[in-house]
Amino acid sequence: MLNTITNSGIEIFKGDNIKRTKIIEFLEKSIIHPVFIVTVGHLAIFLLAIPYYSSFEYTSLIKIFLLVSLFIISYSIPFFIDKKIYQYFNRIKILNIQLKTLLPVVYGVILSILMFHGVFTITHSYLLSLLYPILVLIISNLYVIQKFVGNGVIKNPSTVLGVFKQMDNILFTVGILSFIALTVKYGTLPILDYNLRIAISNDPLRLISTGALVYGGMCNTFYFTVAFVLLLLLGYKAGILILCISFLLYRYSLRKISIIEIVVSLLGLMVVLAVMSKVILLSSGQKWSIGVLEILSYRAYFDITVLEKVINSQIHTLGKVILNPNGEKLIGELLFGYSHNFTSTMFGPIYLDFGIYGLVFAILLGLFSRSIYMGDRRIYCIYAAILLSMCEIGINYGFLIVLFIMLYVNSILSLGWLRR
Repeated sequence: MLNTITNSGIEIFKGDNIKRTKIIEFLEKSIIHPVFIVTVGHLAIFLLAIPYYSSFEYTSLIKIFLLVSLFIISYSIPFFIDKKIYQYFNRIKILNIQLKTLLPVVYGVILSILMFHGVFTITHSYLLSLLYPILVLIISNLYVIQKFVGNGVIKNPSTVLGVFKQMDNILFTVGILSFIALTVKYGTLPILDYNLRIAISNDPLRLISTGALVYGGMCNTFYFTVAFVLLLLLGYKAGILILCISFLLYRYSLRKISIIEIVVSLLGLMVVLAVMSKVILLSSGQKWSIGVLEILSYRAYFDITVLEKVINSQIHTLGKVILNPNGEKLIGELLFGYSHNFTSTMFGPIYLDFGIYGLVFAILLGLFSRSIYMGDRRIYCIYAAILLSMCEIGINYGFLIVLFIMLYVNSILSLGWLRR
């Protein structure tokens, strides 16, 4: 009888351990899940804006909360669809070719069209409009080759292909050189010159430098530190946010840091972003009486104010915002009569473009996010960081480009793993 009681106690103890382990595993997966990222991002904005809630009518706040919640729920739908349905669609054939095999072509074509349109809108040059998509596709395929070499999909690589094992170092060097070229080109550091900071928003050197530094900065602590300093000097808070979040998520996925370390790091990051905001304002010549830490609360309040304007405007621009490289300026022109970049939370631009029908876009975004989440871990960590920054900035043309680059790369990688 004693043995029976003892064994029962052990079984209960084991059962509790199993439940505790499952809970921990669930929490660990949830922290890097796209739905969690989007929900926490919006929650942070609404919490930071609390000191300014008295400026809103309560009915307006409720309307904003409900609309944002509806968009997040729509975004979440693809994650709750049974896996068998996705497997069924992957087996569908078009002209006797499996849909999964066609996806790289589909994503590549969409990416090329988006880039051609965007580059031509900015430069009005057909040559550059053709050159940039080709360059991006080449770099994307080089990344794929690197992954195939590193993971043994390409066995016994030649000496030339062996160089791809150093791709992390090569890309990080490209990021540093692009930063140097940018500062030499304009003769000063962007964070110290407000007008320069605005002027380089679409400069290819800034975009290349940011992307390469973020990717390389995830490799190790030294690279991260160098990338952090350089992105700080570029003067764009989004670059710092993406670097730090992607670094933390990637190390967390490798189980090299704990949740507590992430929380402490995020608190430190908030201070850094607040100080950056203050430095940027000082360089702009504007006079603000807001304290350093209060800036984040005011910015969150401002984002919600812009979203309120979007909701009440009854204007539908039918894609002119998110498909336009200067879409944030268009928001300012339409709502405030002022040509300046305006942020309106993640789904603000979507609602301005399509109204309530933007929920369809939210579902598609969730579908694409699920695909990236199920793919390459490093790519996803960068995507999750960008997704978090979009919670404040709002979906824009640049985000769509990044989205389809990642979809394109992941779709090719998935074919490689299948044929391995």
